[in-house]
Amino acid sequence: MTDLFEAMRLSAEDSETAHLFFSEGGKMLLPLGKSRNDMTGQEMLQRLLSPSDDDDGTLANDFLGELGKTVPLESLRLLLTSANPRTRATGAFLATFQNRNISSMVGELAALLADDNPRTRFDAVESILRCSTRAHGDYLAQALFALADEHEGVRMGAIQFVRFAKDWQLKFARQRAASLRPQTPFSAIADITGQLRDDASGMIRAMLDHAEPVVRRYALGLAGRARLVVVDAYVELARASDDPEISKLATEHKLISHHAVWQSSLPQPPGSSLIK
Repeated sequence: MTDLFEAMRLSAEDSETAHLFFSEGGKMLLPLGKSRNDMTGQEMLQRLLSPSDDDDGTLANDFLGELGKTVPLESLRLLLTSANPRTRATGAFLATFQNRNISSMVGELAALLADDNPRTRFDAVESILRCSTRAHGDYLAQALFALADEHEGVRMGAIQFVRFAKDWQLKFARQRAASLRPQTPFSAIADITGQLRDDASGMIRAMLDHAEPVVRRYALGLAGRARLVVVDAYVELARASDDPEISKLATEHKLISHHAVWQSSLPQPPGSSLIK
């Protein structure tokens, strides 16, 4: 993943025209100015269903302001199930701004985890995290399977899934993943979790030392997971990993929610502050 904007589906141009906010309910894209087209919501939808080569993402941002207002949320399902890969990518992107108001579409989002476009898969992982309910254990497991994706950006999305999932989401994902793929790294994750449930540090160490990269990536997600606060000593365990991917991503791990609180148990360099 060489470009964070690419992985997050927020381009440098987008950042000049809108502010992106994160909250418990989902993401909010607030335009800095008025819509740059005069189409109705339904006209935008038809355009997104038949995209042209000159569509630059602006239309999707404008449509986001109409979705659930002048255009029913159910219209999003048309984008997610389109035969056009660009339309599906737009649908997955728009879904990352929703929450359980589209929980009925989690099955369609899970289907996008097999999409050829890594951006679409990345957004599908995030959308499942935001939109799933306790009835979606199998789909949560499928999002966790992205830890084994061939694309680094999608794998990072799955690591973020582990970091930010609610306790019940992570439990359901872990248990169903182990059940669906026995004798794999995912069953190893469940086994280590069960053995070291009361020893967070030992659990992270054991997973970071595991032979399977998938298990080490899961450990990285655990290391940055908030336990009332984010414990930087756990992140430091991941930074010291012999796995170059884990060490690199752990170094970048402070790309975190603005609302996270970090607890330092490490010596601080002279003149440094815990308040950034």
